[in-house]
Amino acid sequence: MKYITTVGDEQFTIDINQDGQITLNGEIINAEMRQMLDTTMYSIIMDNVSHDLRMNEGDEVYIVQLGGEIFEVVVEDERTRRLAGLKSSPGAVTGEALVKAPMPGVVVEIPVVQGQEVKRGDIVVIFESMKMQNEFKAPRDGMVHAIRVAPGDKVDQNAILLTIA
Repeated sequence: MKYITTVGDEQFTIDINQDGQITLNGEIINAEMRQMLDTTMYSIIMDNVSHDLRMNEGDEVYIVQLGGEIFEVVVEDERTRRLAGLKSSPGAVTGEALVKAPMPGVVVEIPVVQGQEVKRGDIVVIFESMKMQNEFKAPRDGMVHAIRVAPGDKVDQNAILLTIA
């Protein structure tokens, strides 16, 4: 099955064949992924080097923690992507984009205000979890519609921090 994966501004094509062989952007890679007993913890072995990661499924994205960094990863299979392209014109954006907490933590800073125009990739929330600060970026261009938290707020996993319309 072929997947189109987006991490930030980068897009990757991943193809996993019936034998489990993985191709990344057309290049065969030597990798194996195993789920640990904790349902969100995985071990990936690439070129005989093990990497631990934690992966949680959010709304329309996967929240991946790898090497002390948190990534929002959008994964679409080729069929779903083609069908979505038929339903809406290219570049059409509808609804609100939600910026959610990938895990429990504390809001450190919100460098935007309600009504502010933002571009995809602009930092909209600085969040601390597990003694590490993470910058959450706007998933798309738009306007900050609602800010639902304030600096110092403790939030649960999947709490909506702000919305972009």
